[in-house]
Amino acid sequence: MMRFTFRRAAALLGLGVAAVPLSSLAIPVTATPARAQATEVDGPALPYASTPDLRAATVARAVREQRATNPVAADETARELARHDYDTVFRGFLDGTPLRPDDAGDVLTAFIALQWMVANDATVEPSPAALRAIRNRFVAPMAERPPLSQPAARAAFAEQVKLRAVLHHAGWQAAKRLGVLPRFVAGLSREFIPVATLRTLALTEDGLVPKGRAGRAAPKPPSIAESPPVPDARPAPSAPAPDAAGPPRHAANWDSVEGVYFRSTTGFGVGGLMTIDFEPLIFLRDGTYYEIADTALEDVDLAAERAARPKRFGRWTAKGAGYVLTDARGRANDYALGDGSFFRAFPAASGERVTRAYRRLSGGGNTALGGDVAIAVESRYDFHADGSYGRGGSVGATNSGASTGVGTAIGRRRAPEGGRYALDRHTLTLTTADGRTRRLFFAYGSQKDPPEIDREMIFVGDDVFSPAD
Repeated sequence: MMRFTFRRAAALLGLGVAAVPLSSLAIPVTATPARAQATEVDGPALPYASTPDLRAATVARAVREQRATNPVAADETARELARHDYDTVFRGFLDGTPLRPDDAGDVLTAFIALQWMVANDATVEPSPAALRAIRNRFVAPMAERPPLSQPAARAAFAEQVKLRAVLHHAGWQAAKRLGVLPRFVAGLSREFIPVATLRTLALTEDGLVPKGRAGRAAPKPPSIAESPPVPDARPAPSAPAPDAAGPPRHAANWDSVEGVYFRSTTGFGVGGLMTIDFEPLIFLRDGTYYEIADTALEDVDLAAERAARPKRFGRWTAKGAGYVLTDARGRANDYALGDGSFFRAFPAASGERVTRAYRRLSGGGNTALGGDVAIAVESRYDFHADGSYGRGGSVGATNSGASTGVGTAIGRRRAPEGGRYALDRHTLTLTTADGRTRRLFFAYGSQKDPPEIDREMIFVGDDVFSPAD
């Protein structure tokens, strides 16, 4: 069995530094390669390449986010992850199973199995059949949607899940050894599958099914794209959209536009879970790009914006069928259109009507890394065929009290808003019941190759929304 000292788990719990052995996942871990003992799982393959640079970036993001809330624990995390390669540890978890460390679907399957084991403090080893059933039930339905459907986003997501699994297991083992398992479990994130739900499930050859009802359907698979993050290292937002009762002051901006696109970004969502989000980009004919915020482009003074927020600007150059984007710090990245991380954005038709509701869930906190705090922010737009709209949302925060012994929870709803809306290409105009008018940037997402409009994904400002149903 693989075993080494991993003191980070105790720091995650806020209990000081102690020697904590990180043993196997309790999925069979032996010296015999997995391929010699079990065949690969069924379902869509989701391969990706784990590179040293990607793993280093994954660790750096995790440490940076934790440092904002717990600098001491962040220093310990950085120290231990510099000594121990989480990729090697995770690969040891999968030895003897049909799961592949270079397949994002298998990585997520292992984490779901680990979540069940931690919630139930189980030592049972999931069989190959059980793991296949978990993958088919919970992962396969997500394969055709971001981030799993997009190679670049898939790789970033899989590495984040791998690191989280290693820290999750370390925290579990530390809590057991220190006699504080209930406090540890109480502070776990509710993302993917909540602990309360996992405790109602049994692990069988049919996967996770309700206890005492083998063969009955397990809960509806969670959506891994429901928690868009605050993107990593994104610049401060522009000023709120101004009142737009009059005509736009900078309508000529659109004459300078080469195209409208969006790219994937990584960051943190509810509880600090590392997730994938998207941000819109305006390519200008002078070879620069602009990371647009809420305000519609025709209301943006680009010269003033460039002076006030230079980090929102960069340079683009065509390269074959793709582009090279160089940000304000001089960092260049290659993108190919539709490769999983860079896409064309589509405009609405002039006067188009929408008949559906869209939702965005974001947040923050540190429960994803074993901490106490989880913050969830929901925003929602309801568009109707008669040209009316409604807007609402809520904010909630919990503190498990794992570090202090005092738990808290707060919540509030956003004051509802309603009125009339109008769509015209990349502009959404909202007029509230009291007559206030705002013009916001708007775009639809895209899918397939060559790209086609995808009305399942919209941008309002630089926030991406998906259907609420």
